[in-house]
Amino acid sequence: MNLDVDLLMELQYNLPLTTSPLSDLAENLGRSEDEVFEAVREYMASGVIKRYGLNLNYRAFSGYRRAALVGFRASSVKEVAERINRYDEFRVKHNFLRDAYYNVWFTVKGRDVEEIEGVVEKLASECRVEDFVILPTKRVYKMDVKYDLEKGVSWSERGLEPENVPLVRELGLDEEFVRSLESLEIAKRPFSKFSGYSEEEVVDVIKELMAKGVGRDFSGVLRERKVGFKENGMTVLRISKKPEKVAMFLLQKFPQITHLVERIVNEKWNYPVYFMVHAISKGPIEKIRQQILQIEDVEEAETIYSKANLRER
Repeated sequence: MNLDVDLLMELQYNLPLTTSPLSDLAENLGRSEDEVFEAVREYMASGVIKRYGLNLNYRAFSGYRRAALVGFRASSVKEVAERINRYDEFRVKHNFLRDAYYNVWFTVKGRDVEEIEGVVEKLASECRVEDFVILPTKRVYKMDVKYDLEKGVSWSERGLEPENVPLVRELGLDEEFVRSLESLEIAKRPFSKFSGYSEEEVVDVIKELMAKGVGRDFSGVLRERKVGFKENGMTVLRISKKPEKVAMFLLQKFPQITHLVERIVNEKWNYPVYFMVHAISKGPIEKIRQQILQIEDVEEAETIYSKANLRER
């Protein structure tokens, strides 16, 4: 498939937050509405575009205040994947087969760590998985997945994530309404369908949510393999001291990073800082890993590559 790079880049990085976002996107590109709408529909149907709308911060939702990265050592990957995927994508966002001792990696969200542990232990029992690690999130520094189709590597200059995010219900908003803003219809006026709000009011709500950290940004989301990004590397760092200092340095110096998280470790997995980079080949990811090994206090940097996205069917 020949990709319309200009359109897909603009959709990711410069989608107008207006009552007619796709129409205004077409105007910014100097193209007709019909051309842009047809392209977006085709890309959506083929899976190149996953969705477009407000990208949400899960911590703003009452049942999802905490999260953990989980690694299973699974012998029956298909069975494990099927059971994990029974949970919706808000509860279990990622599910990857990776080239490592713990080969199935997924994230779980819950009210607290105890609830997450209950979910994971139940899954492990159902799947007859005896060896696994649960790594609760201690601090999210960055969460912004964008693919630079010109550079061939993920790229975002988004700054530090807010440490504290208000609950949606504390803002007087319905959680289902806010979640529905994440995946909008392909329409000239996608906000006209929300009863109880004018289109302008919905735009104002989105702006408020972004200002408060409930929404990260307003953009299109692409599927990496559909746009030629065949590699994603989960790099984990063993650090002698001050993980937060290393994390802040990474945030400032490496815009290729999409996810940057400090995690609570245990005796089986002592890598407190974790980050993701996506690229068309392993070259850019390996280059970053080598550069990071030169950073003070970084004792080890191991990159675990994805073999398959177990969420995608």
